[in-house]
Amino acid sequence: MDLVGEDSLKQFAKKYPNARPGLDRWLKLTKAAQWKSLQDLKATFPATDYIPQSLYCFDIGGNNYRLLTAVSFQLGVVTVLDFMTHAEYDKKILNTR
Repeated sequence: MDLVGEDSLKQFAKKYPNARPGLDRWLKLTKAAQWKSLQDLKATFPATDYIPQSLYCFDIGGNNYRLLTAVSFQLGVVTVLDFMTHAEYDKKILNTR
């Protein structure tokens, strides 16, 4: 997959150093992937959550962090949108309901 926002991952890893191994693993697997559907994505990352409007939330670092992305299966592009702790994610989701 092509990746938009790889530089953001480096910034996230600086802010959350404990997340670096998980982010590195996600980056390696995502760049090597050729996902054509949600089923393909889930074969690589089974715990990924779909959020309507083509957004996907990946569990990183033993579910301690959340990586929000947009995925275009047709174009083969993953766009990094945000990265946060699980607690920050839960607070953000509660505030949008």
